[in-house]
Amino acid sequence: MEIMKKNSSGSTVTDLQRRLKLLDYDLGVTSVDGIFGARTIDAVKKFQQDRGLLVSGIVDQETWQELVDAGYKIGDRLLYLKNPTFRGDDVKTLQLWLKTLGFYPFNENGIFCDRTHRALVEFQDNMNIEDDGIMGERTMKHLTGLQRIIISKKTSNFPYINDSNKTGPGIKKSIMLDYDPGVGDVEEGILKEKTYICRNIIDFCRELLTESGYCVKTTFSGDGSQGIFLFDRIANANNSGADYLISINLNNSSDTGANGCSCYYFRGLKSYSIGGFQLANKIQDQLVRDTGVLDCRVHGANYAILKNTEMISVVVEPAFISNKKQRKEIIKTGNQKKISERITGAIKTYLEE
Repeated sequence: MEIMKKNSSGSTVTDLQRRLKLLDYDLGVTSVDGIFGARTIDAVKKFQQDRGLLVSGIVDQETWQELVDAGYKIGDRLLYLKNPTFRGDDVKTLQLWLKTLGFYPFNENGIFCDRTHRALVEFQDNMNIEDDGIMGERTMKHLTGLQRIIISKKTSNFPYINDSNKTGPGIKKSIMLDYDPGVGDVEEGILKEKTYICRNIIDFCRELLTESGYCVKTTFSGDGSQGIFLFDRIANANNSGADYLISINLNNSSDTGANGCSCYYFRGLKSYSIGGFQLANKIQDQLVRDTGVLDCRVHGANYAILKNTEMISVVVEPAFISNKKQRKEIIKTGNQKKISERITGAIKTYLEE
């Protein structure tokens, strides 16, 4: 899709504004006018903040998908396993309810996949109703009848590993490495530097982890010609069968003085990834302690790379590319190696524990 940002115009912006308005976001007096102006930017930022996305005011593929998903409410339509799959907030709510009741120990990613189907069938069987895997009126009635239990319970992701056969003495886990090539309002020259830095950190991490005996894969091809788009990278990760995903990114801010390091793990409506939380904290502690960078803390987020991937996933942002001082330091190969050593050291510590 074409990225929408300040001064964009046309039918796609009109569609965007209509969707925002239906979700009760304030577009001002002009409302739906097909022009991506200041009030539309503010509405997009508020939507991104509410959804746990990167607050940029730019509508990229991830924000657009979230906007489409937000238009579906539980009970609006029948849900069942099909190709292409249903996706939306109604699916996400169903997954959350099933998770809270103990049937779905995964991210509520809003995609009605095979795991959602199996969890729904198990719930229906448990309720002694027809186990057809269809979220219809009868199943909805049973789920709403359990709302007091669902609301009162807390839930979180189980720290699962994709393949239980991979556990045991001497068995090394499979690790997927990824980086965000970036889009939006980053200047082209800085964007090239960002890509260069992230690729180098990935390459150093791959080398260090491979030397330690881990199976390491990447979401992109060797020449960088594939896996550039977000959902391609997610598909590559899910098809890999990896146990963990580490995605490298560099933060960007309009405040050129902003600096520091952050790590992110999946946090959903009422749940979070236990494994992601633990691994993100390990990496953040290593980077802050050993590099002296400002601690911008660990955060739960709803980024697609975290919620749509089927393994324990973490995003690492070791610096701000928009900060000249940090950019000057991280462009140095020696500092990229140090960052890679801290990240891989934390990964190995986490896995060994």
